[in-house]
Amino acid sequence: MNIYVLVALILILGFILGKILRKIRLTEVLAYILSGIIIGQVLNFSAPEQFNVIITGITLALVAYIIGLSFSFAFLKRMGKQLVIILFVQVFTTFIATWGFVYLLTRNLPLSIILGSLAPATAPAGTIAVLRDLKAKGTLTDITMALVGLDDALVIVIYSVGIMWTKMLLGGEASISFSFTYPLWEIFGGLGLGGVIGIATAYFTKKIHLSSDHIFVVSLAVAILCWGLAEMIGVSAILACMALGTAVINLNVQIGTRSSELIDNIMTPIFVLFFAAIGMAMDFSLFHLIWPLVIVYCVGRSIGKITGCSLGGVLSKSEPKIKKYLGLAMLDQAGVAIGLAFLAAQALSGYELGGTIIALMAATTVVHGLFSPPLIQYAVKKAGEANI
Repeated sequence: MNIYVLVALILILGFILGKILRKIRLTEVLAYILSGIIIGQVLNFSAPEQFNVIITGITLALVAYIIGLSFSFAFLKRMGKQLVIILFVQVFTTFIATWGFVYLLTRNLPLSIILGSLAPATAPAGTIAVLRDLKAKGTLTDITMALVGLDDALVIVIYSVGIMWTKMLLGGEASISFSFTYPLWEIFGGLGLGGVIGIATAYFTKKIHLSSDHIFVVSLAVAILCWGLAEMIGVSAILACMALGTAVINLNVQIGTRSSELIDNIMTPIFVLFFAAIGMAMDFSLFHLIWPLVIVYCVGRSIGKITGCSLGGVLSKSEPKIKKYLGLAMLDQAGVAIGLAFLAAQALSGYELGGTIIALMAATTVVHGLFSPPLIQYAVKKAGEANI
């Protein structure tokens, strides 16, 4: 199919379905995936070979860059001990619980590791939309809004380790030294690459006057350049772009802030194309085989989230309502989890895991998209923070 007609069709259908799903309080990400399913599976249209690769790279480069731009020193200083403890405890508890549940069912260690590393991600858009609908205000609301962004960043780190571990398991035996040096190179090489490009960008943009258009062009260029160079030298492209954003926001806050605003203006159509590409790539022949896995994954993830938030609340000496209800407010799943699943499927394309990972994450996102909003509403109301 003509690529221009395909892109236009995806954008129009994604927009229409997004409006419909938003009215019934479902995340628009599901609408974008559904548009891809309709175009790819129902209408049987196909995209050019490089469409998925390019869309995935650009989207995740910009998402990782924007996440990095949120990590200003001022923001990090405002994060109290309570927030940090809950963040790490709930993320790692969710990872371990999901990994354990999936492994008990499948006895497939590589698949368990990948799904465990994707499970802690929370959907910021869906969660915050419910909080805004409820006009929620209070401690639970503040912590929830902070965590839904931060846990995605930590998930990216866990994913980077998990995908490397999985590759080594699937690739046969590896020396002990290689098992340590390869992950270290991918992680710290990525951070170093992004840091260097970020420092250079901050220095360059301080020396000359830039209009908004110029800032926009430079921001897109450095994010995509960072992603491309990371792939060329074999380091984590996601961590590299996060480090890029962190360096820019802390060394040139004006450019960093404006950069985030400008990129945010174009993210909706990019997300439509990105998630539609995921829908077009889904293999529905696997669905009837994975429903037990869908149930086990959702149960393991939910137990991990609720237990982790409760345990984190106890360790950080949080208010009782945080210990009781934060886990329910953190159950929505979309965005980074699906994006990383798509990236994992590409990275593991030589094995038989890619289709299962994408199909599973799409199915579990539907489940969480249906059940999370009322659970978030329940948690906020029980915490006494709803104002409607």
